[in-house]
Amino acid sequence: MPWLPPTDIILPNAIRVLCDPVSTVDSCAVGFWVRAGTRDEPRGGDGVAHFVEHTSFRRTGTRTMSKVSRDFENVGAYVNAYTTKEETCYYVRTLSDHLERVLETLADVVLNPVFHDADVEKERSIITEEIKSYEDEAEELIFDLGEGQIFDGHPLGVPIVGTTKSVAAIKAENVRAFHAKHYHAGSIVVAVSGKVDVDDFLRSVERLTAGVQPRKRVATRTTPKAQPPTKISVSRGMQQAHILWQRRVDGYLSKDKFCLQVLNVVLGDGMSSRLNVRLRESRGLAYSVYSQVQLFSDCGTLAIYAGVDEGKIDRVNNMIRDVLDQIARDGIRQSELKRAITQLRAGKLMSLESLTARMTMLGKGVMEEGAPENPYETIAEIEKITLQDVARVARSTCKSKTWSICSIMPSTEE
Repeated sequence: MPWLPPTDIILPNAIRVLCDPVSTVDSCAVGFWVRAGTRDEPRGGDGVAHFVEHTSFRRTGTRTMSKVSRDFENVGAYVNAYTTKEETCYYVRTLSDHLERVLETLADVVLNPVFHDADVEKERSIITEEIKSYEDEAEELIFDLGEGQIFDGHPLGVPIVGTTKSVAAIKAENVRAFHAKHYHAGSIVVAVSGKVDVDDFLRSVERLTAGVQPRKRVATRTTPKAQPPTKISVSRGMQQAHILWQRRVDGYLSKDKFCLQVLNVVLGDGMSSRLNVRLRESRGLAYSVYSQVQLFSDCGTLAIYAGVDEGKIDRVNNMIRDVLDQIARDGIRQSELKRAITQLRAGKLMSLESLTARMTMLGKGVMEEGAPENPYETIAEIEKITLQDVARVARSTCKSKTWSICSIMPSTEE
């Protein structure tokens, strides 16, 4: 599908609206983005941002939970929401014929939820079970442990869902207060991609959000302090050992963010990556091994994960250490650079064939950098990267002694 710069309008009350018309489809993806996430929670309120997202679907001033569900599902629409460390997104995929109806319900859920005490209690039980499900998944758990390790004492180190203890302490008034503080016109972006009449959509959003007051968001985020490398290990009743190597990097506003993406592809993203070839294909030491980059506004993480047999953990750690130090010392090869650039370019272009991905580029781009992402500009920046650029970033990033290590070891005890 082609891509053109979206219509970008700021309504009188400061809500920003982005429209990306795609004439070759019969559906659309629409999202309400709110600049509020885990790192905006008050002290002692771990998990309340996610709690708001969940409970908003239970009741509005004019709709019960069952009516909300029927309004979406009776027209075949798919609705979902998610909370991140820095924003919350509520989105719907729907046939364009039903966009007006679906948009009205989605706006009601986001802007006009009613947080009854009884509804909060029901959602507390559901979220508690969600937390337990994550704790039963070692691959989920180790990333939460690792973020707590590398961002110790900072809101970025708190699991998005909170903990069973923190969720048990959240009251209805805490949920209401978080919504009142953060869900205002200065923090909201509405984005749509698909078959949409731009003028009709703008009129609808302006009508549905007319009661949302313009208010500037007060910046309260603080950058986490640098932590020295540490090692932690916990035991769980599991079959495998799980390893997470992690280090802090600069955030998505850094000029080196695309270099980090290239480095990540070479390190552990794909079958041809060094970690996959060394640990899995050549020696059969791991079924799952990969690296990933996670970027926030002012910092981020580069991480390596592997699930291995307990008896092989020392051997695997030594191999990860060797791969990191070799890249830090020698950089990468021209063939690896070419493959990484080709892989990142292909992923970006193929994402244009997904309406949800296109809508996300609009909303997330404004949330993170103040403007919707232009995928072709992103590709152009990636294609400029040289071996020298990657070598420079690798020297400062890949020295193994600067990485923290988190392990989950098998245990026969409960």
